[in-house]
Amino acid sequence: MTLLRVGLTGGLASGKSTVARGLAERGFHVLDADRLVADLYRPGAAGARAVRELFGDGYLDADGAVDHAALARRVFPDADARRSLEREIHPLVRRELERRTEGLDGVAVLEATLLVEAGYAPGFDLVVTVEADPSDRLERAVRRGMERAEAEARLAAQGDGAARRAAADRVLTNDGDLGELERATRELAAELERLWREKAERERAATAAALGGAALVTGNPGKLAEARRLCGPQLEGVEADLPEIQSLDLLEVLSAKADEAWRRLGRPLVVEETGLELDALEGFPGPLVKWMLRAIGPGGIARLADRLGDRRATARCALLYRDAERTVVAEGRTRGTLTPEPRGDGGFGWDPVFVPEGSELTYAELGDAVKDSIGHRGRAWRALLERLTSS
Repeated sequence: MTLLRVGLTGGLASGKSTVARGLAERGFHVLDADRLVADLYRPGAAGARAVRELFGDGYLDADGAVDHAALARRVFPDADARRSLEREIHPLVRRELERRTEGLDGVAVLEATLLVEAGYAPGFDLVVTVEADPSDRLERAVRRGMERAEAEARLAAQGDGAARRAAADRVLTNDGDLGELERATRELAAELERLWREKAERERAATAAALGGAALVTGNPGKLAEARRLCGPQLEGVEADLPEIQSLDLLEVLSAKADEAWRRLGRPLVVEETGLELDALEGFPGPLVKWMLRAIGPGGIARLADRLGDRRATARCALLYRDAERTVVAEGRTRGTLTPEPRGDGGFGWDPVFVPEGSELTYAELGDAVKDSIGHRGRAWRALLERLTSS
């Protein structure tokens, strides 16, 4: 999976929302920072709590959500209040953006007025700003129904746009008619498609170089398919059922499998070992979970945890790369809970009963992209590739 991250910015009524809609119509993943903030301002959400701590209950409505109009009247004329609010809200928006783009493939665009001022720009592959004459922007805002005084205050708070233009990789000028802006949007979309393809090709080449022709040694075709999604179709597989020592130490089991695989093949290789650790059993069964799966199935494991009163668990995956010169180990972990009744028909092992934190779906119900992003095996593969690349 390759994600090209694009930041789209511009001042009030500059035309950036028109550009954002045009990109969304062409199939790009487009997120609106204002909508992210609106979600954070819902009753009980982190943003609403931050507003209450900063300014008091008077800026929340009867349900506990942020009163947007009251907050705007408070912060736009007051630079100190605005900066205090931004210090609290901007990190929350960053985390929410990462959560919503995790596991995506393609081009993701964040539309944000204060993208540069909030310090977001370095996190993007490309920053685009839409600029227009301030007097035109003021009149557009008023025509849309904004009070002139409020529009003037917002324009003043946003500055002259010099910082946006200096940070941007591309500047779209919206001083003509709508047709000109639409043409510029089409050209931008074509460029983003090209940049995404180029980035994907670089990542595939880097992955191939990092693996150095190594083969994944496994007797599970599902694990090979999953690894190819993460590393590219060029990853070779060697089908082999490696003997496993009976140990609660996942890394000890992994090392024994690697020794046997190297003895048999004598070539660059990767071996994998997974384990499920139940909080109710202080980490048991770990890598012995495969024995329990054969004995009582995933539903039996989940119901056991349920009877013990604690369904929390940690899914672990460890990978070991070996060639003639080095051994590199990486691990991925995902916290979650077990659902007593299996759900979904995807995946393997305990996937039908494991619900990762932040999700309401089991691994077996999740799409491949999301599962690869938040799952223990996906995290282990990304960690391994990073270590191979940097070593």
